[in-house]
This record gives sequence, C-alpha cells and structure tokens, in this order.
Amino acid sequence: MENINKESVYKHARNLQWLILLYSIIFLSRFVLSFGFPDFYEQLFSDAVPSVYIMALGLPITAYAIWYVLQVAPMRQLSKTNKVLGLLFLGIIGMWMTFPLIYKIRKQLERKESGFSFGK
Repeated sequence: MENINKESVYKHARNLQWLILLYSIIFLSRFVLSFGFPDFYEQLFSDAVPSVYIMALGLPITAYAIWYVLQVAPMRQLSKTNKVLGLLFLGIIGMWMTFPLIYKIRKQLERKESGFSFGK
C-alpha cells in the first residue's frame, strides 16, 4: 500500500462515518420506541419484522467497514485484525470502535509519508 490516494481514504472515511451515524440513529430510535412506548410500538409493529430489517441494514454497513479497514485504512496489521474482529463479534459497538476520525487518519498518513517509521 505504498501509493495511498489521500482523497480516496478521506472519502471512504466520511462515507463510513455517515453510515455508522445513520445506522446508530435507526438502531437507537427502534430501541427507545420499543422500550419507551411499548403500547405504541406493539400497535405499529405487531411482529419482529423491524428487527430483521435493521439487522439486514447493518450487514452491508459492516461489510463496507471491514473492506475499509482491510483495504483503505492506513494502519498497522495488528490494528486491522483487532478492528475486524470487533466488527464481526461486537456489532454496533464494533462499528463505533472502527469509527474513522479524520484527524487520526491525517496523522497516520503523515507518518506513512515520513521516511522514519516504526512498524509497517
């Protein structure tokens, strides 16, 4: 990964940020609605279909996050492995652990451009 396109890294990081935020809002709104207003929730959704839709929405987002971590993110191999395992086993919490922060990405890219670096 010698030639890193910075704009591509930033674009995918922003896309992943928005997807994680959107998914979290949907997940938490369903959670608050089901426990805060159980009668209204039962009247609106009489079966477990919304849970299946929310899980189905989370699968492509998780797949995109795994792809981002393995192919695009400028980080060490051990960090990539830990983040992928978190995504696979922790669900929405793993997504927030993988949440790309732009200032950290900028620092990692600067570190990769410098001639002196510890590790890969």
